[in-house]
Amino acid sequence: MNNQAKLFKIENYFETFDRDCVLRAKEVFDDYFDKGIILSYDFDHKKWETTNEYANISLFFNISEFQYRRFYQSIFQLPYKEFIDYLKSFIVFSMKQHVLKTLQLFLMDIKQIIKNTTKDTFLDLENISVKFPGLCIDFFSNLPCSDDSQLNQLLEQLDNKLTINLQKKQRSKQQRQLAQFQSYFTFNDILNDYWSQTLSKKERLFYYPLYLWWQITAILPLRPREFLLIQRNCLTEKDGKYFLTLRRNIIKGRDRLVAHKISEDYTLNTYEITNSLASEIKTYLKLTENDNSTKLDTLFVTDPHYNRWGRRTGVNNRFLTYTNLNTILRYFFNEIISQKYGYQVNYFSFPARLDENEINLIHIGDTRHIAMINLIAEGASPVTAMLLAGHEDVTTSSHYFSNLSQFIECRSYQMYRKLTSKNTNYTISKRQPFYTAQGQYITLENKGRCYSPRFAKGDYSDCLKVISEHAELGACTSCPFYRKAGKDYFSMDKTFKKSVDEKAMVVDEAIRKVRQGKGHIEDIGEALLKLKTVSNTYQDYLNAKQLSLEENKSNG
Repeated sequence: MNNQAKLFKIENYFETFDRDCVLRAKEVFDDYFDKGIILSYDFDHKKWETTNEYANISLFFNISEFQYRRFYQSIFQLPYKEFIDYLKSFIVFSMKQHVLKTLQLFLMDIKQIIKNTTKDTFLDLENISVKFPGLCIDFFSNLPCSDDSQLNQLLEQLDNKLTINLQKKQRSKQQRQLAQFQSYFTFNDILNDYWSQTLSKKERLFYYPLYLWWQITAILPLRPREFLLIQRNCLTEKDGKYFLTLRRNIIKGRDRLVAHKISEDYTLNTYEITNSLASEIKTYLKLTENDNSTKLDTLFVTDPHYNRWGRRTGVNNRFLTYTNLNTILRYFFNEIISQKYGYQVNYFSFPARLDENEINLIHIGDTRHIAMINLIAEGASPVTAMLLAGHEDVTTSSHYFSNLSQFIECRSYQMYRKLTSKNTNYTISKRQPFYTAQGQYITLENKGRCYSPRFAKGDYSDCLKVISEHAELGACTSCPFYRKAGKDYFSMDKTFKKSVDEKAMVVDEAIRKVRQGKGHIEDIGEALLKLKTVSNTYQDYLNAKQLSLEENKSNG
């Protein structure tokens, strides 16, 4: 096995750093040196010279030793030299997936984080520029840790940075790669299939927080801490219906005084949930009724987590932390998704497109993003999204509109995969397809093509459903069955996608004008209706296209 193969293996089974890991990293380092990518000849150098043949990139490992010893050595229980070795190992393992410039910026992020740690507060990232918070989370999460509480604070702030950076990209109309959404759908399929199997009590309890995290936060856009602080007595029943009470942060994004008390900085909000979700929560409560309660009396106890390694819960463990949940997520990717289901996991880099057996690592805070997109895709108003997300205004919620077309594409693709798999029933929503694709067409007077099967039989009902932007009834150019001369029915991917994106921006603009006092609230409703209409049309078009491709394969 050559060194490149070793790197591939390490990437899939890498969990936490140890001395063996550093030794393997040095082997991979030597391989990059032999290939002329790393120009420095010594792993222990404080400066690595690297090249991509186009430019030379310098990697400086001049992390503040004074700051590290002062604040971080007690957390990680790592001498400064060992910390630097682990940082170098992480960069070496990441070189297969990341360009050198990205790794240079990530290294600068680590320097900034350690340099700006102050005496009065463990860390305040609000005014620090962090280019790659996701990579920082991956690095710090893999370090051995003796102080979960402080590491948890660091990871939560980095997760907030990840969300803020995403919102900035959305404002500049940059969108997440399609592969991101594919990973979420794949993760959902694997988790649900795994959960339906017969598991030991110990194994199920270890992964229970992860399962409930996915089931709850993929629907309700909760922040990680809001989820982790769910109180033990969170479930109520009335008239055969179940309700879940959650703590919602009331100071995030608002100009409010901080009381530093959960009872004052959070409100209790109650939401109706499905009987199946309530049943899962009741089962968890039953399975953990004999475990020690946490100091904050949270839903999730910590004994099953530490029992995984034969350890007892420490006296300072007040609740199941972000670090604990992140550890569970990583074990699920490594032991279940990678080893049990045989998927190739991309831990450090996300390709633009994924193969059938590939999945990207997701982060704890990602489900808030997915929940917002799902709300909008199902036609929720900006006000509803704002209230459920805990945003201060509708503008923040509206930034999620820019990803809607990609979400529709991935949802259609996943439905197609399930429809063509064996013994699988899959339903996206209760809405029935509005349009039906046909291969035959009628040539119109303007040389265009009409693919409506009803029109071909002299039935004009499809025509009467169409109204143009200028209020013209039956306008062909606004009809989903119309194509220009020479165009096939399934040649409209870019046109539909562009239309969804444009309508999403119209909603965003309508909201902005209302907030400025220059628009009318009715304009938002009208824009939302148009967005939902074109989104549904695009969904039906993609569904029909996928099924048509499958039919052609069968006939061919």
